[in-house]
Amino acid sequence: MEAKKWLREAAKYLLHGTLFAIVTDVFAIFWAFIFLFLAIIGSLLGIILGFVLLFVFMGFANSIVTGLLWFPVRKGFWIYLAQGFLLGIAIVVIELLPLLLFVSELTALDLTGRILLQIVLFILYAFIDGYLGKAIGGIWKEARVRAALGVSRLRPVPEFVPETKNPDGLRCPRCNGVRLVVETDRSAYCIDCRRGIHPSTWRATTS
Repeated sequence: MEAKKWLREAAKYLLHGTLFAIVTDVFAIFWAFIFLFLAIIGSLLGIILGFVLLFVFMGFANSIVTGLLWFPVRKGFWIYLAQGFLLGIAIVVIELLPLLLFVSELTALDLTGRILLQIVLFILYAFIDGYLGKAIGGIWKEARVRAALGVSRLRPVPEFVPETKNPDGLRCPRCNGVRLVVETDRSAYCIDCRRGIHPSTWRATTS
């Protein structure tokens, strides 16, 4: 049973990383044109805005995949930006920097070796991206009940209003209302005042 659970979790991490790579690659096509445009017209500011947009794309992609496979994630520009920034830092440190340490050995590989290396790295990075994506997305995890109902669609629970029980037509000594729930011991509850009435305080008159 534990082995099946572990395999299921591992498969979800692999799927998470794979889907994240696919979605980010699609976004990267649009981002490349936008980044080039921003860099040309805005120089340094355009480059900064371009990277901000890249982080937003990454965070948005991870939110989508995390919501599909694990749990719903809160939405918003700043949440996507923070997610993407953390993911970007983690990917650079864990995946890209180690490759730079062995760049000379990697470039010396023949074509077959490079293809095999790319396959191995794709699978390995898919697991890593899936783990990182779930962990970072979990920072902004949204409760399932809130996500299912939608916070904006929540409505207050209708207030319970008891049925009037006032056969003698008594009146409330405070508001003079007749919407009362009178018990056999002459104690009562006024629906309008939302307060109880002690039998000894009666000043009501019959209608």
